[in-house]
Amino acid sequence: MLVDNYRMKSKQRKSEELKSLKDKLPKSKISVFTSFSKAGEKGLSVAQVTELKRLLRFHGSEYFVTKKTIIDLATKGSNYDGLDVYKMDGSVGMVLGGDEPYTVAKKIYEFSRKNPSLHFWGALMDGKFLSKELFLEIAKLPSKEVLIGRLLGMLTYPMRGLAVVLSEIAKSKS
Repeated sequence: MLVDNYRMKSKQRKSEELKSLKDKLPKSKISVFTSFSKAGEKGLSVAQVTELKRLLRFHGSEYFVTKKTIIDLATKGSNYDGLDVYKMDGSVGMVLGGDEPYTVAKKIYEFSRKNPSLHFWGALMDGKFLSKELFLEIAKLPSKEVLIGRLLGMLTYPMRGLAVVLSEIAKSKS
């Protein structure tokens, strides 16, 4: 009986989770749907989930695990095209992202590369549901600093090329 009480969440606890999710979901810049345990597979260990939560907390995000019904109730009324939590196999967890959605996507993707038991179903971003494939494209983008560096390189390349040509012309005339 004690084990059953431990496993079963009370109605009060479920309603608190629903209220919390309804409050946090609209404020979240990105919400990533994951599966940490699928039928017939070994899921993430407690230590791995703790590591994931720590990693996300550092980036102003959190990992939220609850029933699919609660997620469905929290997202009803919001127009998230393509979101159907009941099509997601296994236990569903959500990453509720902070201010930097691309950083959060990149960090959770990097974590999943080290921990293949973590699977993605997609993400909510800017009020739209992104497929797993689109989310992974976003997660694999280079960092902001790398993109800025590439842009600066592309912008300065023509000037450097012109400077080299002018220098060679000046050398040939002397």
